Amino acid sequence: MNENTPSPTATDAPWPTSGTRVKVPDTSMLPGSEIAPAPSAKLLNQAVQGAHNTIDRLAVSAAPVARQLGERVEAASDALHATANQLRDTRDEWVESARTTVRKNPLAWVAGAAVMGALIGRITRTTR
Repeated sequence: MNENTPSPTATDAPWPTSGTRVKVPDTSMLPGSEIAPAPSAKLLNQAVQGAHNTIDRLAVSAAPVARQLGERVEAASDALHATANQLRDTRDEWVESARTTVRKNPLAWVAGAAVMGALIGRITRTTR
């Protein structure tokens, strides 16, 4: 029962003990406050309200522009996809045409490939 617990010092206490006064926040700007706000608080409220009004006007005027920009981006995206599909179709046609030509004359294409290989080999050999 004889437990020795240290007494709290001034630094251990959760509240100020040195006689300093704690500043209480100003509640005059809270709704329902009975204290009249200072003139600077009224000026600050007017500035804040003016900023809110300006931001609201900007948001209203920017909404149609943002919507129009979104529509233009969507149209550009659709056009880009259509062009990409068209290019894929053209590529497939060319590949099929080349396959058909090679199937009709395989010996000529093998000879042509051999000649091209020899030319590329000669060019790379002479530039060293």
